[in-house]
Amino acid sequence: MFNNLINVHDLSKFAEKIRQRQFDWIRSKLTFGKRKRIKQTWERVEEPPTNWWNVAGIGEHWNHLISGDPQVDYYEYITRKYFVDRRSLLALSLACGSGERELRWTELGKFERIDAYDLSEARIECARSRAEEKGLGKIINYLVADVYDLQIRENYYDVILAEQALHHFSPLEEILLRANRSLKEGGYFIANEFVGPTRFQWTDRQLEVVNGILSILPAKYKTRWDNGSVKSRVFRPGRLSMVLVDPSEAVESSKILPLLYRIFNVIEVKGYGGTILQTLFSSIAHNFHSEDPETKNFIKLCFNIEDLLLGSGDIQSDFVVAVCQKR
Repeated sequence: MFNNLINVHDLSKFAEKIRQRQFDWIRSKLTFGKRKRIKQTWERVEEPPTNWWNVAGIGEHWNHLISGDPQVDYYEYITRKYFVDRRSLLALSLACGSGERELRWTELGKFERIDAYDLSEARIECARSRAEEKGLGKIINYLVADVYDLQIRENYYDVILAEQALHHFSPLEEILLRANRSLKEGGYFIANEFVGPTRFQWTDRQLEVVNGILSILPAKYKTRWDNGSVKSRVFRPGRLSMVLVDPSEAVESSKILPLLYRIFNVIEVKGYGGTILQTLFSSIAHNFHSEDPETKNFIKLCFNIEDLLLGSGDIQSDFVVAVCQKR
């Protein structure tokens, strides 16, 4: 309806919120301004185990696709390949969230300081606490700020990190141009990002494959975390519902790779899937935590289907790690 501005599936979700008497949530989405709705979305620190990154073995699977070694994550892969002779790096992290990624970068011993910013006060407080616990509070400088309000010095940073952040930025081009100016000559821009369809407007092929897999999974693997209902099909979300729930979600995601190629010198791009798995496991990933043989076999089946389609060129990765340099 109206180029999928709104659809019947959004209305059914809204009706479910009413049935669950989540009236404060409904009021906030209908009356809060854009910036306040974004802040509300990201004030939560703890997430339920319902996303594809919560599936058993997914980290090793990503590592294999990115580095070729299930035991080598992209942080170590990039450090070995690009920072092997570098020390005392100065970095900027955009929209750092709860700070886990900055901690991992710091553990590798290449950074003198990381300036990390996020809009959420709750997440920055959590990040600071974690850094202090690990004795890294003097290296990672966590601050509350909107990245669009930052006054960033030009030719200043050795590395800029954007990890699951760019797909929340709009206008995106402005941020990337400022990042390029803020890098020193030879400086690196590293992105770990969702680059799939803007506003999660999934392709027909994605929906066909995801719904095909759902049709063969036993019901016990398809029960949703929040209400115990069975996830039998996936649909494109209405664009209006996406804006109401979180105006920043996947706002310009399909533009990320083209803009990276236009603004930076792109050295390497490693896709790690998610085209099928993210949508498939959303809201039901908690059913795939077990290490029992049956669960592991179904996980392997899902991984293999996506890998085969990626390998044949039938689909492209919705998630990538990109290493770029200042142009």
